[in-house]
Amino acid sequence: MNTETFAGPEQNNEKIHSIKTQFFSALDDFKKYYVYYHKNPEVTEFQNYYANSKGQLQTMSKDLFLTTNNIDRHIEILDEEMKDVAVKLEEEKKLNDEMTRIFTNLQNTKNGSDILIDDSKEEYNKQYYANWEMIIGIFVVSGILATQFRQ
Repeated sequence: MNTETFAGPEQNNEKIHSIKTQFFSALDDFKKYYVYYHKNPEVTEFQNYYANSKGQLQTMSKDLFLTTNNIDRHIEILDEEMKDVAVKLEEEKKLNDEMTRIFTNLQNTKNGSDILIDDSKEEYNKQYYANWEMIIGIFVVSGILATQFRQ
C-alpha cells in the first residue's frame, strides 16, 4: 500500500472537523448574502459577498468530497490487502494441517519403530538364552555320554 498518497485517520478527522466547524457560519453568511443579493442585485458589494460565501461553500464541499473519496480509496486498498492476507492465511492453514498430519504420521512411525526395536530386543534375548541353554545342554549331554562310554 502506498501510504504517502493517503492522509492518516487523524488528518482526515481534523479536516472533517475543520469543515464542520466552518460550515454553519459559511452557510449563515450565504443565506444572508443570498437574500441581500436577490433583493438588491445592483449592489456590487452584495454581489461580491454572495460570490465569496458561495465560493466558500463550494470549496468546503469540494474538500469534503475529496476527503471522503480519499477515505473510500484507502478503504478499498485495505480491503484488497485484507483479501490477500486472508488468502495467505488459508494457504498457511492448509500447510499447517499438512504439517500436522505429517508430524502425526512421523510420531506414529517413531512409536511403531520403538515397538519394533523392543520386540527385536526381546526376540534377541530369547534367542540368546536359547543358544546358551543349547550350549549348556550340549555340555551336559556330552558329559553324561562321556561318563557312560568310559564305563
